[in-house]
Amino acid sequence: MSISRRGLLGATAVAMAGVGLAAIPASATVEKRRIKRGVIRVASFNIHYGAGADNVFDLQHVAEVIEAIDADVIGLQEVDKFFRPRSNWLDTASELAKMLGMHHAYGPNIDQDPLEEGQPRRQYGTAFLSRWPILESRNTHLPLYAGSEPRGLLEAVVDIQGKRVRFGNSHMQHTSDAEWQEQADAIVNLLGQSAEPVVFLGDTNAVPAFGGIKTFTDRYDDVWARVGIGEGLSADNKWRFDYVFVPKGTDVRSAWLMCTDASDHQPLVTDLLLS
Repeated sequence: MSISRRGLLGATAVAMAGVGLAAIPASATVEKRRIKRGVIRVASFNIHYGAGADNVFDLQHVAEVIEAIDADVIGLQEVDKFFRPRSNWLDTASELAKMLGMHHAYGPNIDQDPLEEGQPRRQYGTAFLSRWPILESRNTHLPLYAGSEPRGLLEAVVDIQGKRVRFGNSHMQHTSDAEWQEQADAIVNLLGQSAEPVVFLGDTNAVPAFGGIKTFTDRYDDVWARVGIGEGLSADNKWRFDYVFVPKGTDVRSAWLMCTDASDHQPLVTDLLLS
């Protein structure tokens, strides 16, 4: 990992802003009231393929955390699909969608042949879960250097009470600053073609002090920088890699981290006012 992107952050406290854990609404009544006000809840969560900090696979625990977040749209990273024994050969995005009664879209970045003929392809990538209909989705592979892990940008257009919103989700590379920058440039170029308002989220593998992060902050507002309190350390409580970027000037009502041991990342959650 490049030190320029890792930074030298060492604090272990998890900061929260705008709302405490006990105040996170989970009921349908509160959800409907929030949407009626034009406020949507968006989250980004690197689920570590469904394993907790102890590396034990527990998809039910991940589903419980997502249910508690009560997001309208949540982007997931490190998502297995029939990939390895570590996730019981499950299509984890589809399983989570079934557990939670949500729509989903999946973007494979690693795509391998099955071990036996007739079995599904083994894939690993990113996903969206949405309470609202997903009208369309696409996954675009990002620039790739020799020997690096394939990365992509998953886009999903969601119909939120008749309003089309484009969400982008990526888990960016972590070994080369030059490759990272090419990926960032590709992401903003792809999202810049959108006819819909854009929310970009994901695990960037880059701390705020890394110069390349301006590729995003020059175009979008970082919700944590706007309203978050503290360093917002979501990856192993050491790094701020997880972001939600929104159009400049968006009314960001709150941003917080959900404290959980369901992954080696903490979910980043934000409430936004739909313009």
